[in-house]
Amino acid sequence: MNWLLRLKHWLEFLGGATDAVPRSFNGPGGWVLLAVWWMALVGLITLFCRQASKFIYIDF
Repeated sequence: MNWLLRLKHWLEFLGGATDAVPRSFNGPGGWVLLAVWWMALVGLITLFCRQASKFIYIDF
C-alpha cells in the first residue's frame, strides 16, 4: 500500500498537480529522471505540433 502512495505522489508531481517534491527525490538520480521526463514531454509536443502546422493561404 505504501508504494501506491509513493506512486500517487510521483504522478501528481510529474503531472503538475502539486509543487511538493516527493521525499524519494533525493540525490542527482532523481533530477536526471525528471529532466528526461520533461525532455520526453517536450519531444512529444514538438512531434505532434509539426503535424498540424501546415499553413494554408487563401486570397480572395
